[in-house]
Amino acid sequence: MANTKRKDKSRKVLRKGESQRPDGTYQFRWTDENRKRHCIYARNLDDLRYKEDEIDKDKKDGIKAEARYTSLNDMYELWRDLKRGIKNNTFENYKYMYETFVRNQIGSQFIMSIKKTD
Repeated sequence: MANTKRKDKSRKVLRKGESQRPDGTYQFRWTDENRKRHCIYARNLDDLRYKEDEIDKDKKDGIKAEARYTSLNDMYELWRDLKRGIKNNTFENYKYMYETFVRNQIGSQFIMSIKKTD
């Protein structure tokens, strides 16, 4: 079997998960740890690869790629684990405020559905 590389219409070599759509735009598809497929699109290959790098960076930092399915409580837990550079008393005050005023009222809502009026 020959070792052939996939190329787009302008003969650029495509990486794993990249493809060119019939309208000329590019897409990148990947599977997350829950075996769910995700797809991003871009008008050119450079923009697509920039978005791929951002996704890889977010994966390494533990940030979920699909924010629309992330609840405010999940995002708070992530922030709490990653937050550094503040004093313990300040951090304890932040935790108290969140637990008292946010967690039960709007904490279970998805990030994308929260508005300023909430």
